[in-house]
Amino acid sequence: MSVSKKFKSEIPSWLIWIQCTAFVVLYAFWILPEIVGFRNTALVVGALAGLYPIYQYRYLLLYKRAVPIWLILGLFAWATFHLFFLSQDFALQLLEFKRIWKYAAIGTIFAFGLGISLASVSKASAHSQGVRAPYWAFIYLGLCLPVMTYLLKYTLTTYGVMLGIQTPTYLQIYFNSQPYYVPKTDYVAFCLPTLAIALGQIQTLLTSQNRLKVCQYLALFFYMAVITATLFLFDRQNIKNGMAYAVLCMGLLAILFLIKGAPGRFWRKLVLVVVGVVCLGTLLYPHMQKNDSWKTLAADSRIAFQLDKYQQWKYAGAQGYPDNEYGKMVSITNYERAAWFKVGLQLAAKNPLGYGLVEDSFKKMAKAQWPEVSPNLSHSHSGWLDVVLGVGLPGFICLFGALIMSIRQSKDILQPWRSLVFWGVFANVVLWVSTEVSATVPFAALIFWASWAAGLILLGQERND
Repeated sequence: MSVSKKFKSEIPSWLIWIQCTAFVVLYAFWILPEIVGFRNTALVVGALAGLYPIYQYRYLLLYKRAVPIWLILGLFAWATFHLFFLSQDFALQLLEFKRIWKYAAIGTIFAFGLGISLASVSKASAHSQGVRAPYWAFIYLGLCLPVMTYLLKYTLTTYGVMLGIQTPTYLQIYFNSQPYYVPKTDYVAFCLPTLAIALGQIQTLLTSQNRLKVCQYLALFFYMAVITATLFLFDRQNIKNGMAYAVLCMGLLAILFLIKGAPGRFWRKLVLVVVGVVCLGTLLYPHMQKNDSWKTLAADSRIAFQLDKYQQWKYAGAQGYPDNEYGKMVSITNYERAAWFKVGLQLAAKNPLGYGLVEDSFKKMAKAQWPEVSPNLSHSHSGWLDVVLGVGLPGFICLFGALIMSIRQSKDILQPWRSLVFWGVFANVVLWVSTEVSATVPFAALIFWASWAAGLILLGQERND
């Protein structure tokens, strides 16, 4: 039976609303500390609600479009095999298996079921020419909540006293390890995809062949506001990775914007791209001014790659840092990121099957090779490299392959879910390149995105089956 012939949604609306509500709650509280109960409840409710759509469309698991979810299942199978047959620290790996992998498995059921439900409604609406329920608006609101929460915290932290407001501790911003501190890496992992999806929606609106209506202009303004708010967050928190990858996403948008759409509108699109570049430059200039490390990135990296000559990377600052070719001390961030990345590559080449831990595999492997290294070493500061060090090349291939296949197959699904899959997954792929996000919450979120995308593409057009 062709997938395209079965277009009537079999998922009741009330169940989809439960799934969407669980997602909004989960995404809103996922990176906030001290409220694990909300997060876990949303995960369990979403997973239970996701079982029904998975069962209803189980026959689609035999189609080629189901390969991404099978790759995710392959990742879990490999992690289980690694635990029992390749483990180098069984007790610690088992503890992590019961925590991180169980957490990620529940999220996989939740995300896959949610994706199937949303895709079924979108497909049924397209065939029936009916009015779609506002699931998209609700889902995107959930994606925006981490940014909106930060803006609330920033306002209360900065202006609370001036306004005579007694700000509770959980609504304040902290810049170090406090009970309610949110790491910079979590902000990147949860806010960059939201920014990227906004870019995708802007592309869709501006390349449309139809004249924009008032509601579409309002949507355009809203997406631009989300992008501005996210860049503001990255700047205030001084998150260089976030700014760099935001620029990369905007560069991709500019390229796609110029090559897609009606050829007769090339000059209008070119003008819009130029205006966008000028606005972005205006936003980036203050960030570049207060971060001199961008100017010495190449020089610092050349010093960092000389691992044997300059061994300060082993001690996490305990023995100081070398000078670069300009006679100035290297930027700590540049030096450590570059040195640890090269060390991580060497360790991965020697251990292609991985150590077995999502967290701290780099630390364990480095300590085994260089006993003198500091116990403060934790990650290689490259998420994908930490994945390779943790679950080996087989695990990396399963996870990365699922994400790339979802991006490729996103062209066959309807908007706005096409933007969510393409831009949301693309943002996750690039942020894991040089961000130390191989930890419980970001890792579970990455698998959630991969599973969500796999569910959304499952009901797309099958061209070759």
